[in-house]
Amino acid sequence: MTGVVLPFDDWLLIAGNSTDSGLHFVGAFDRRITFYSQQVRALRLAHALSRPGKLKPTDNIAVVGAGAAGVTAALGLALLGNDVSLYDPAASILQLQSASPRLLHPHIYEWPRLGSLDDRSGLPVLDWSANHGGAVCTQLKADFHAAETRLPNLTFKPGQKLTSLDRVGTRWRLGLTTNGTPSFRQFDHVVLAIGFGDEIPCGAAIPVHYWKQNSTGSAAAEPHSPATYLVSGNGDGGLTDLLNLLIQDFDHVRFTRSFLDYFSDDALRVTTETACAGVTAGDDLEAAFNTNLLPLFDELGVLDRLSQHLRSDRKVTINSSGPLFAATKAAQLNQVMVFAVLEAAKQVARPVRRSSGQITDVVLGTGGFQVAGPSVAGGPLTETLEHVILRHGPDRALRYAPAGAYFTAYRAHATALFAARPDLNAPPILDRETYDFFEKLRIEKLEDHASQQASRASVASARATIVLEIDPAGHVPVERGSRRLLNIADSCERLTGNVILHLAMPPAKIAGSANLIRLARASGGRIALAAGPDGLSDWQKLVPTINAVPVAISYYPALALNMTGLDEAIDACLLRLLDQRVRIALASYHCDALGPLNPSIASAIEPTWTAWHASLKSDKTLLSAFLRWLANVEQYERSPWDGDHASVPHLATAVVMMLATHHGEPLEPAFVDRGNLKFSKNAVALGSGCQMIGQQLIAVWNQPDQWGVDALILSGSAEVEVLDPPGRILDGGKPAMGMAAARRVRPVVIRNDKQWRARLIGDLAGWKAAVEAEFSALRVRQDKELEELPK
Repeated sequence: MTGVVLPFDDWLLIAGNSTDSGLHFVGAFDRRITFYSQQVRALRLAHALSRPGKLKPTDNIAVVGAGAAGVTAALGLALLGNDVSLYDPAASILQLQSASPRLLHPHIYEWPRLGSLDDRSGLPVLDWSANHGGAVCTQLKADFHAAETRLPNLTFKPGQKLTSLDRVGTRWRLGLTTNGTPSFRQFDHVVLAIGFGDEIPCGAAIPVHYWKQNSTGSAAAEPHSPATYLVSGNGDGGLTDLLNLLIQDFDHVRFTRSFLDYFSDDALRVTTETACAGVTAGDDLEAAFNTNLLPLFDELGVLDRLSQHLRSDRKVTINSSGPLFAATKAAQLNQVMVFAVLEAAKQVARPVRRSSGQITDVVLGTGGFQVAGPSVAGGPLTETLEHVILRHGPDRALRYAPAGAYFTAYRAHATALFAARPDLNAPPILDRETYDFFEKLRIEKLEDHASQQASRASVASARATIVLEIDPAGHVPVERGSRRLLNIADSCERLTGNVILHLAMPPAKIAGSANLIRLARASGGRIALAAGPDGLSDWQKLVPTINAVPVAISYYPALALNMTGLDEAIDACLLRLLDQRVRIALASYHCDALGPLNPSIASAIEPTWTAWHASLKSDKTLLSAFLRWLANVEQYERSPWDGDHASVPHLATAVVMMLATHHGEPLEPAFVDRGNLKFSKNAVALGSGCQMIGQQLIAVWNQPDQWGVDALILSGSAEVEVLDPPGRILDGGKPAMGMAAARRVRPVVIRNDKQWRARLIGDLAGWKAAVEAEFSALRVRQDKELEELPK
């Protein structure tokens, strides 16, 4: 559920051409044909057909082929309410993988995308987890048959083979054979999901089916050592077979996880993306792998570690008619792993022989097979081989022969379409809209009333949760959720519903983790923090009341965690809270922590606040500095607002006092040392609602050099009093009025005490006079200090 989502019309365009309306193909010529990707294509097609004008309620639909695509398409279309018949020659659905020892993994071919090691497929219907084919199919069969019992409009027709397809008016007629007996049925729509056929045969080569159990690579097939093999093909099938022959006790997913664990950070993903940047389909990646990947492998000792897992009892030749590592020909991760294994084999002097060229014939002779066509080091490959494994692709034409000219027309349509628009042939995306669409239908139509309420609550909880975790595919922090973290941060205190931040990693793994705590507080309770087992104790040290939750499970896509701008979003939240309180105070002539405001003062400062607010809002750096000092008088490090709403009244009061002071001495927000306001060209003022400095009350600072500013406007304490400095203190802070060797004189102090509150009740003229008098006294002190400087 990531990437660019195609429009519905594009999904229909991929699945069929307009001249054969009502006939749809699933993944017949698309890139990346996996069990999972075929399910996604099926759901996209069903969702596209659900749009107005695409299906009539009375339309009946045939789905031919009960593999991953067909079963998913049949269920998806039946959930729309139409009558759906699913046909397959086998006696049960998913027959191809039902006894397969090969592991099925939903996302591993998507690497280097984040989330590519997720074991759950994350589908709204017929969901499954990585396992060997037999186990996956057993689960999905049970789920499909349970759905079949609840949907009277869904019927599986086993043992029926497609023999013909014809157009009859606006409908489609299927010719079917059951136990040798032909029959015909008409439908309004037909979905052909009949797979791709067996490997294209070549001479005496024994077909080695990718999914079926066979003896190739077993001890029984290798009476002596070394056994000789040729694997031909540079797609995923051929590369996986090569790894299977070279690695001890090879298990695809286990080996992949082990390989990726050689890299403790995101270096492999980033380096691979660099190596593959800018290439087009079919380009040779090997030179780029040598330039980019090999130094990384050497530095991290990857080849040394891989060499320990190499077999020494097989002699393997890998053949390809083009570059072995052709861009887009196979999954990038398979290509990277095979490249690494081949380099490791070279390092221990057990190199895998490389041949190139198209195999035109395979002849069985005494002692094994001989192949015609490939060359090695400029000469023909003449060696007799005990085993030949061909991965040259399926015989689609034979498989789709019953569709005749309609398949030929579709092939021409797809070829031209993908050439003109390569974006349509990208691996399919399960977008959020499609997921939500079928999830809702699944709950409504496949669950009983007793479980529907719990399911809807679970869905609501998932949509309200953002999971932050380490992604095993890239070893980097990621976020998963219906919304991005920064999106909720931008309106944290205005969220209409509650959000849970599920922290599934320790705070040390998150740069700027303190901002998450600030964000939760800033939201005013709308964002709650929860921690999973991994990192709970560390989070409890920072937030003792944090909720403990189980291990996170999220079907949302893994996206790189973006914390950039989170502190700015919290600043923006505080500015909104201040704006709200300041404007209420000005409109009501009453400030919570000050008491009554004279209307003439409130009316005067309202346009000043409008100007300040606009200035602060437009300059994030200025806003950050202004609010930082407003919330905390700093000692040793930057201390922004902690997000606690209880402090906002004091901060808003300080802002009102600053605005009022401006009308006796013009001030402006500024990015300056030790303060957040500027006046008289280069004099510095500090306006703050802070009540504490570290663990001490703010009133303990009573010396001018402790503050280092020319004026203080403080709302957090009525006890603040700054004394005249005892004796001469040369260079005791930023020089006032730009003097080079002046001591810091006692600053102006306007504080939230009885005297200044009383002046705010009086009219504007009286207030201005009082402020002007305070600042005039400051200048007298500064002039006197100037006069006393040594000449």
